Amino acid sequence: VDTTPYPQPRPRIVHRHAYEPKRITDYKDAIRTIAKVHMKGLAPFSKLVRVSITFRRNKRLGSRMFGDIDNLTKAVLDALNGICFDDDALVVKLVAEKEDDKHEGVDIIVSDEL
Repeated sequence: VDTTPYPQPRPRIVHRHAYEPKRITDYKDAIRTIAKVHMKGLAPFSKLVRVSITFRRNKRLGSRMFGDIDNLTKAVLDALNGICFDDDALVVKLVAEKEDDKHEGVDIIVSDEL
């Protein structure tokens, strides 16, 4: 997905209503759109899967601006729920890495081959 990776933030609460910032909903929508194209109408996995994610960002790896890898991963898994797998509880193996790259994006592989 050719988009700037963003970590999943804590929900913001206004008048007892939780919401996500627009840039996060736009980011997740971009991931969902590409995932639907690659799934080509196939049903989501309903069995155990492994997921590999590489986050590419034009930032220093140790920079807080890059984001924590667990929060980066959370946003992607949430976006793929119901598209690539029925529920992210089916993910039994997860490999996630961050790379400093001038071409920002997210590379995602979902497989049922454990």
